[in-house]
Amino acid sequence: MERSQILTERQQSELNKAIIQYLQPLCSQDNHEVLDKLSTILSIKNGEQDGPANDIVDNYLEKKWSTVLRLQKKIIDLENEIHNLNNVISTTNSETNGVVLSKDKINWIPKGASKQSYQCENVITTVRLHPNLPLVFSGCNDGNLYIWNLSNDDNTIPEKRIKAHTRAINKICFSYTKPYYLATCSSDLTIKIWDEKFNHIRTLNGHEHTVSSVQFSPSDSNTLYSVSRDKNIRVWDISQGVCLKNFVGHSEWCRDLDTAVLDTQGDFVLTCSSDQLARLSHINSGVGVAMFVGHTHVVETVKFLPKVQANEIIDEYIAKNIDQFPSIPSELLKDPIYDELGFKYCVTASRDNTIKLWLIPPPTIIPHRSPLPSKYNNSQGWLIAELKGHLSWVKCLQIHPNGKFVISGSDDRTIKFWDISGLVQTGSVTAIKTITGHEGFINDIDFARLVELNPTTTKETTPEEYLKDVEKRMRCLFISGSADNSIKLWN
Repeated sequence: MERSQILTERQQSELNKAIIQYLQPLCSQDNHEVLDKLSTILSIKNGEQDGPANDIVDNYLEKKWSTVLRLQKKIIDLENEIHNLNNVISTTNSETNGVVLSKDKINWIPKGASKQSYQCENVITTVRLHPNLPLVFSGCNDGNLYIWNLSNDDNTIPEKRIKAHTRAINKICFSYTKPYYLATCSSDLTIKIWDEKFNHIRTLNGHEHTVSSVQFSPSDSNTLYSVSRDKNIRVWDISQGVCLKNFVGHSEWCRDLDTAVLDTQGDFVLTCSSDQLARLSHINSGVGVAMFVGHTHVVETVKFLPKVQANEIIDEYIAKNIDQFPSIPSELLKDPIYDELGFKYCVTASRDNTIKLWLIPPPTIIPHRSPLPSKYNNSQGWLIAELKGHLSWVKCLQIHPNGKFVISGSDDRTIKFWDISGLVQTGSVTAIKTITGHEGFINDIDFARLVELNPTTTKETTPEEYLKDVEKRMRCLFISGSADNSIKLWN
């Protein structure tokens, strides 16, 4: 018999003996001659076929075969792991368009692997990280509020579970300063306020339909804003539990809001709606000062962009391409009113699968009067760029602490990180990172808020000094909640 080119002489001999060992109990006395002939073919010396067990262990062939199967499974597992790692590398290279992402803390984004996962019993509708404690909060469509402790080794048992509402919790938010009040709003038409120990202290009633979103005033933790399917925007005094102001902001379901504060004029609120519009309103007067028109489907969420980095990047892009924006007065970009306002640009996300970046026309400020609608562009925002890449509804947005990354979650089960500095480099904003892992729609995302503001930080702080302060105070924590009933903490 021709000797194997793969096995050594010893291995070949052991294999031949193992074959005879396996066949011996299967061959009857009549087949003994067949066994002898096979032994000759396999070059087993006389007598060895009668007692191969003396040279090799019992059931040698079966044990070797079991080992092969285990090794084969291990090879398949390793091949899958290599495939996944190659996908991560490929995705990173393709999504960054060859740009090497900075490893500085100020530019931290998740690598794309889930560090921890928490499972709830129902669809997760909203998630939030505590302002300074290692706690994750999730609201579900059954009205339950879950609190998870990141420092616990066991991620299967929540720190606390509260039956907060009788129907779905649509949004969770924290106040900006101590004491850190927690607010939840629900499809049961109520808003509930919780103290620092998560005890229920007050219920706010007044909306006539689903309460879609809530947010505390950046300047006063006792003031809360809410929007609802009843088309109204409400202002609440949570210490008294009363509604201070109520005005209609949209012609259809009001979906989400974001707030900004102007020291001399009070708060402004940015809202969005099923009427496919976003609107900037002055809270104290209820006056709509600007509209954002361009989406072709429900606008799900809105966010102001912070001044540092974002303003400088987008200003530079518009200045270099001013011919593309003939309706933007060139002097407007340097108008000092934006320094006073504290906001200049915003982003909106829609069911039309896009994110749009807008220049906000400044309200008309008249001394001793409430702000009036902007005198520019018929009070309509200027569309600066579209962020395209999601394959389905874009449901949620967050802004990175560095001010230049926009983060989006979508019904296409992906989370994308967009770098607006791409405007200056390529004329467009592309996703520099896409992370996947959820098996259902991404309903909400959250990037850890900065720890409390450094008291030495002032308005006179330079952008460089501000970013250094942000880098010291930022926490590299990012979470997402999905219709697959899971929360993921991303590594």
